[in-house]
Amino acid sequence: NQKYPVVYLLDGESHFTSVVGLIDQLSQLNANTICPDMIVVGICNTNRTRDLTPTTDKKAPFMDSAQAALTGGGEKFTLFLEKELIPYINTHYPTAPYKMLIGHSLGGLMAINTLIKHSELFNSYVAIDPSIWWNNQSLFKESVITLKQKKINDKSFFLAMANTLNKGMDTLMLRKDTSISMNHPRSILQYADIVKNNSNSSFKWNWKYYKDDDHGSVPLIAEYDALRFIFDFHKLPPFYDILDNYDKPDSVISKHYENVTKQMGYTIYPPEPIIEQLGYICLSEKKYDKCYGFFKMNITN
Repeated sequence: NQKYPVVYLLDGESHFTSVVGLIDQLSQLNANTICPDMIVVGICNTNRTRDLTPTTDKKAPFMDSAQAALTGGGEKFTLFLEKELIPYINTHYPTAPYKMLIGHSLGGLMAINTLIKHSELFNSYVAIDPSIWWNNQSLFKESVITLKQKKINDKSFFLAMANTLNKGMDTLMLRKDTSISMNHPRSILQYADIVKNNSNSSFKWNWKYYKDDDHGSVPLIAEYDALRFIFDFHKLPPFYDILDNYDKPDSVISKHYENVTKQMGYTIYPPEPIIEQLGYICLSEKKYDKCYGFFKMNITN
């Protein structure tokens, strides 16, 4: 009867292996479950630039006129997620209510577009080196207005920026730069500023500049940091701290998972193997009252 949160991963053909590997590693019980076990849905697009662009840009760089004319299908793609894919996954897999959206580059653009326009679809959003420059920063400009008018609460957002700056340039120099070639990183930096200065919403957010990674290498490390940031409430305190410093360590565990339940939005019980391990540690040390508390917790749950 176990149910799992779901990660919806854009550009699944490129990032599926890394995200699955990270979640597999970080959710292991011997790591004190930094993040929960999760279902990962990798999404591949038949036309990436059509699906992952919220607006049409007929003068889009790196595209011929025919390709550029097909852009701007982002809202239809979002409708596909909402009306087709998410219901299908919920019907065929043991899903919990919690959902995360991860996107890189144009996928990051779509993650931000979804956060701004359809924030109710997901609980957390990760935008990795997003293409905020798209269509003369149209989403950036829309976000400035939307964030002032719309309250976005109880969501998590992680923004990653790769080092695509000219050689010898730092972020202070980037803020003063006006060249077209620096439009991509400058747009991300400016977007971080408007989110930081937004006082209308109360969503949890953070951003990071990866000066040692470029556009292609940043996804792996950013995915790792995003998972750790978004689920910073999930990791248990060290076992020795729980057992040595509290008369009723089982109550410490219970309170921890009450908070996890609150953050995730559905009931989560302490994992049986962890509680069993704590119980046997207490048994070996002849701390019978503490041992009883843990085994009774497992029986109750």
